[in-house]
Amino acid sequence: MREKMSQLAAVFSAFVMAACCLGPLIFIPLGLTGFAGALAFYSLKYRLLFTIVTIILLAYSFYMVYRKNGKRKSSVIGLWITTFFVFSVFLLLFLVES
Repeated sequence: MREKMSQLAAVFSAFVMAACCLGPLIFIPLGLTGFAGALAFYSLKYRLLFTIVTIILLAYSFYMVYRKNGKRKSSVIGLWITTFFVFSVFLLLFLVES
């Protein structure tokens, strides 16, 4: 159970970290332009903090899954899917900024 919660927290933290770039893509078509701008402006200040939190949570997830001798296959697959999502968000941010 702890592995699943830390994996979900890592994915949530990655999406919060990417709110500066993903927020306007989601909220502008919905007509929430002011909210999208405010989200982009305020989330830039905390992006480094959320990046660090995301990496720590992902490392904790790896520790929780691989520290046991009897690791379940579903936990390992979920962890690698989470890792893929987190690094794809990192890649998206890198591509948007450059």
